Amino acid sequence: MEKLRELRRSRDNARVRAALDGVRRAAEGEQNTMPALLDAVRAYATTGEICAALGEVFGYYREAAAV
Repeated sequence: MEKLRELRRSRDNARVRAALDGVRRAAEGEQNTMPALLDAVRAYATTGEICAALGEVFGYYREAAAV
């Protein structure tokens, strides 16, 4: 957890926000998302942040409980 906190303190958070916005825009359109994903990774966005950006566009799968 400390390494994650240090990463978030030391990275360029404006660059991360811009990269995550790029991920959202790419996911909303019909273009290839991989370049935007790579930009986000290079900006040091976390996996959770990237998944959340994609989840905002595509939603989340929730399996129905079967009894």
